[in-house]
Amino acid sequence: MSEQSPKIRVSKLDAACRQLRTAITLWFTGGDPIAIHTLAFAAYEVLHHLSKKRDPFRRDLIFDTDHIKVEHLGDWNKLIRRHANFFKHADRDGDSVIEFDQSLNEFFMMFAALARGLCGEPQSDEESIFMWWLMIHKPHILTDHGRQNVAQAFPGDNFDEVRGLSKREFFEASIETRARARQGRTNFCRSFPLEIN
Repeated sequence: MSEQSPKIRVSKLDAACRQLRTAITLWFTGGDPIAIHTLAFAAYEVLHHLSKKRDPFRRDLIFDTDHIKVEHLGDWNKLIRRHANFFKHADRDGDSVIEFDQSLNEFFMMFAALARGLCGEPQSDEESIFMWWLMIHKPHILTDHGRQNVAQAFPGDNFDEVRGLSKREFFEASIETRARARQGRTNFCRSFPLEIN
């Protein structure tokens, strides 16, 4: 006789947030890039639609970007969904092979986190840590104001020390620092990923 797992009730928003947190954790810990993309894309897709439903006038995101002419949005969406569709369907092209650029994972995780914010939901620890990682390692994507915020958060040698951590070390140290902060064992700002001494 097998023991049944208990059922859980989950909303679309909760499902997408769980997928995003898992994708980010896998990304930081060296997980499979195809699984990461599948989770990140699924999370983004749900959060995109929920954010649009909650605020029809919200800023543009990936599927409805203002940078693509309206008459070309269909082609854009087909292109941007190509890998996710390839990974989950085999009804017409079961013997096909595709080349996958793993940097798309960062792109979809970043926009999924942004879409979640547009739904009025606070960032998870994983999302916040991921966004800090991007700001530290890809400062070229930031505005001048964004770069100033990073510089203020990491004065002096701290920036080089933090930047020198591997993805896994950065993630684990950030999670540990946040756990200590919740227990009141350290001074900590929620948006700040690490405490470097």
